[in-house]
Amino acid sequence: MELTLELREESGLQWVLERLTPMSPFGRAAARALRWYAPGEEAALETELDNVALALELWNAAGPVSPEPEPCCCGAPRLDPASLKDTAALLRGVTRCLPLFHDIRGSLDRDPENPFDLVELFEIKHFLVTLEQLTQAYAKLPPFQDLAFVSMDESLDLLDPDGRRLPAFSVSETYHPDLGPLRAEKAALERSIRAAGEEEKASLLDRRHRLTVQEDLLELEVRRELTRRLMARKADFLANMKALGRLDLFLAKAKLAKRYGCVRPALSGEARIALRGLRHPQVAEELTQRGEEFTRLDLDLSAGCTVITGANMGGKTVSLRSAVLSLLLCQCGFFVFARSAELPLFHEVALILADTGPGSGGLSSFGREVHLLDRLLQHTRDRRFFLALDEFARGTNPQEGAALARALVRYLGTLDCVALMTTHYDGVSDVAGAHYQVAGLVRDVRGDEGDDPRSRIARRMDYRLQSAPPGAPCPRDALRVCRLLDLEPALMDLFQADL
Repeated sequence: MELTLELREESGLQWVLERLTPMSPFGRAAARALRWYAPGEEAALETELDNVALALELWNAAGPVSPEPEPCCCGAPRLDPASLKDTAALLRGVTRCLPLFHDIRGSLDRDPENPFDLVELFEIKHFLVTLEQLTQAYAKLPPFQDLAFVSMDESLDLLDPDGRRLPAFSVSETYHPDLGPLRAEKAALERSIRAAGEEEKASLLDRRHRLTVQEDLLELEVRRELTRRLMARKADFLANMKALGRLDLFLAKAKLAKRYGCVRPALSGEARIALRGLRHPQVAEELTQRGEEFTRLDLDLSAGCTVITGANMGGKTVSLRSAVLSLLLCQCGFFVFARSAELPLFHEVALILADTGPGSGGLSSFGREVHLLDRLLQHTRDRRFFLALDEFARGTNPQEGAALARALVRYLGTLDCVALMTTHYDGVSDVAGAHYQVAGLVRDVRGDEGDDPRSRIARRMDYRLQSAPPGAPCPRDALRVCRLLDLEPALMDLFQADL
């Protein structure tokens, strides 16, 4: 499945990824190319989650990562406390090395007959020295599953013939038998030039030039041989870069889970979703900055379409985005923003919001919805998918919109999918598999008439999702919302008189 920019931004996944902090260029590359675990790949995803859980255990043993807004309920496997005695120091040995790596993939993308220059050889040696330091620390940590490094000792010894393990590189005299005598002759000549008078200096300088050319040719010969031997290990270099990226990404995913108190999802083989204490981190952070608190959600979704109804500004769209974000994170091997989560795998996860935006191609809001829906249905024939729809068909006339929404709910019930739809249309929940309502404007608050209208609504709104019977009428809160938003009194009078 393609994680488009539009889907990442609308679901909040982009916000999460921007807070993922891999330390190496290989970890950042892995984060840009996240793997999507589709149905049938549950075992591979469990391995990924096991590795994130282990990384989280290591972070917990090493101490705080950053201020934690909530305690972590990650379900990480417990390690023997004795084995974690020196974990902090060992983990620092790994995390100290990761930022030191430079991306040398461009240097390796070459014809082996094209020799490395001195800067490239320095970068390769720096990579190998840092890799050796990291793997020595990593070897003392509890092992991650399916993660191993290929020994590069031979290549490092090639670039470090004196065994000093310093990142600096120069063409050593040990690489060619003629280099030592030539450089000794050149050094003696330099001393003669410094002591010579003006008459003999010209001939000495000419001789030095000829020696320099010979030295350059010998060094070129050495660099050609070094390049040939190093390029023969290209596959091992790339394998180690991939392993570095995976290790870095495990640590970054775990650090994110520790920071935000995320939970490991349990994988379900059935088309059933159970989320407890669900929250959307981006919305929660925005609310916290305003001195408000996110109301956690509980959701149970099964095959077919579940409908959410409720007041305007009641958080229905946030519910959709939270559910979609959880699925996207799970299927990319992340822990999720909830207290508990039981999730199946889908071939496709889609979020269709009512507002037009980039990619609408000049279509109206309704036209864009229909286009995206048709594309999804065509693409997911005989495949399991999840679909979230926000106020579907609200952009057309109410009679036809309600009929189309009801028809879609019935049609989705015949497919291998789990769907979630918000709506203000009556009658849609009659044909849905399940029905939730936002509790709504149920709190009685007085004395805040001069406050910000948005805050006044938030104080009165109960954002919890409550099970409702099929066919329960949609709440009628528009009048109260308009009043709380201080709509022009004369217009309010006309509105109320026409109800």
